Amino acid sequence: MAALAATCFLAAAALAGWLGWSIYRERAVRQRPADADAEQTMAGAPATGALAAPGLAASRSGWLRVLDAPTLVQVCKLSNALQQIHRESKLSQSTWDRDVAPAILGYLRFVQLLPASEAHHHAHVGGLAAHTIEVLHAAVTLRNGYLLPKGGAAEAIDAQRDHWTYAVILAALFHDIGKPMTDLRVSVADRPGGPGRQWLPVSGDMPTAGAVEYEVRFAPKAERNYGAHRRLPLVLAPRIVPATALAFVAREPSVMRQLEAAWSGDDATGVLTEIVRQADRRSAATNLQHGPRNQFATAAAVPLVDQLMSAIRRLLRQGALPLNRDGAAGWIGAGAAWFVAKRLADTVREEIAHTNPDDGASIPGPAKNDRLFDTWQDYGLLERNPDTGQAIWYVEVRGEGYAHEFAVLKFPLVKLFDSADDYPSDFDGELVVKPPRKTRDKRADEPPGDGQGGAPKPGDRPERQRASGPLTPPDIPPPKPAHAATRPSTGRDQPTSEVKTSEAKGHEVPATTANLGRKDEFLSDDDSVTSAATTSGRPRRRPPSATRPVTPFASVPKSDTDDAKSIHETPSDAAVRFMAWLQQGIADGSIPYNEAGAPVHFVPEGMALVSPRTFRDFAALYGDDGNGMDPDASPSDKLGIGIQRQVIKARWHLVGPGNSNVHHFGVLGRGGKRVGKLAAVVIKHPEHWFNPVPPSNPNIVSFVDPDSSEQSGASS
Repeated sequence: MAALAATCFLAAAALAGWLGWSIYRERAVRQRPADADAEQTMAGAPATGALAAPGLAASRSGWLRVLDAPTLVQVCKLSNALQQIHRESKLSQSTWDRDVAPAILGYLRFVQLLPASEAHHHAHVGGLAAHTIEVLHAAVTLRNGYLLPKGGAAEAIDAQRDHWTYAVILAALFHDIGKPMTDLRVSVADRPGGPGRQWLPVSGDMPTAGAVEYEVRFAPKAERNYGAHRRLPLVLAPRIVPATALAFVAREPSVMRQLEAAWSGDDATGVLTEIVRQADRRSAATNLQHGPRNQFATAAAVPLVDQLMSAIRRLLRQGALPLNRDGAAGWIGAGAAWFVAKRLADTVREEIAHTNPDDGASIPGPAKNDRLFDTWQDYGLLERNPDTGQAIWYVEVRGEGYAHEFAVLKFPLVKLFDSADDYPSDFDGELVVKPPRKTRDKRADEPPGDGQGGAPKPGDRPERQRASGPLTPPDIPPPKPAHAATRPSTGRDQPTSEVKTSEAKGHEVPATTANLGRKDEFLSDDDSVTSAATTSGRPRRRPPSATRPVTPFASVPKSDTDDAKSIHETPSDAAVRFMAWLQQGIADGSIPYNEAGAPVHFVPEGMALVSPRTFRDFAALYGDDGNGMDPDASPSDKLGIGIQRQVIKARWHLVGPGNSNVHHFGVLGRGGKRVGKLAAVVIKHPEHWFNPVPPSNPNIVSFVDPDSSEQSGASS
């Protein structure tokens, strides 16, 4: 008996020790996602797949551990972005903590570290969470440029402000929540190394389902239902959103109806769909050009862009894309290869089908060449035509004994070759960039001397340039401003100075148009950011009359030569990106102007950019250099100062008394009484950027601020 008792005691002690060790090991495993390796991988460092972050790996190869929401925030480095979203939302801390933060954390707990796509944008570990937070940030920022409800009275706009903010947040947060059901096949296990079973998202998140680890695989293309993906938020979101948040939105029935329509996927034209679609494209485009190219270890699809570029490089090495002769596929000039668009697409498609028949079957067919063009454009591999903002250029090729005009694609040589030593010789002829054909057809229909400055005189010829020199469009006259806004009005008509399309030493501002955007869907994995944004022929609904879209003018004006300090100044890349963003936002209505609370106002002196708000809005999205926010950066009062300084250095602005860069204006209310004031950087000659120039805002008047002893502090 004594021996039996001793044996039982020893067995119990051993069992207790084993349990203690197991508990300690499990806690250590739960803490490991916060290690440096995991954070580095989630921040976009090179990785080979899911297991590149050891702290995230589960008990078996290819599986990931189920994490709680705070750990996901830490691993995906979302803290800084969430702080910026809170700040942009203008919601109180108590409201944020009660309604918004739980919804965001619930969403992160639901999507875990799933990807947003297999071989498109945000295909890496944690890609779906990263994409959603980027969309949320962009949507909240865009929301601040809208007066909602559209066309509503001032009282209704003020009363419903927070309701619309809630609706924008919830529409953006859950716009892709259906992807785990439609695009992925996720297996979960209830214990480390335990048997796997299919996760059913409709039954709740993985922690609620008792899962401790999971494996991600991708649904076959034939089984993916994008229509269902768009409709699923209405089913899944209400299970995650706090009841208090839904109750608050429901206090304004019209706002709740808009949110339900956005979640159901049935609303193609509503303002929530419009805002989220813009934010979705912005996030996808930024990731395609600047984000990590990692894919899940289980991803089988090869990104379309990789297939296309590999094929082009093979064809160039083999000489299958003849250059610089009559009947060639392309010509070399100005540091770029100018390929005949259709011929390049068809040849590349045939090359992929011949080399990799399985991949060739997935390439868009001959009737969808625009999909190939858009893919190259989305990834920043070709240069856009600044006259249209699209991939196609029109160039007349003039060689010995021949002259032809083609629709071409412009690829910088650095994108095609590993070394400058491999570049082909320049074309010994002339390449002449011509205006878009629609523009020429329109000019041909206009009688000479109509005042538009676009009708050529008989005998005029487009500007000719050597292919080896700078290649720029022919000189064009300046757009005719709708209102004289280049200097204070004197009651007399004032002529505008001639403006030429300028290279600004290689800096180009992509043009946009007001007729952008499809209304029937968000961006899918198979859709192109560019095609969704630029190819639709349907007109865009106009924003309120106070903020009507205008057409940006595609030149980058050089600094005024009458300023001795600026003769040799060249605008920085950051300044050019800022003005392109401003052009885009004012053109599509996402940046309001000439209305209460707008960041931009047109005044007799030029275009007033409210400081620091306008620059802070840009920096919050793209950083002070326009290349994206640093994930390690912390929000501060200095956000936007860097880009403001870059714009000041470009010397496009109006310098005031005492060499000040910031001007002060009074805001007039009813009866002409001053009800407020604002500080702004004033951009001279807005007709260089917009056509027509919007009218001046009569409620914004210049005055000397007696409280400001130093006006240029933040902008110096």
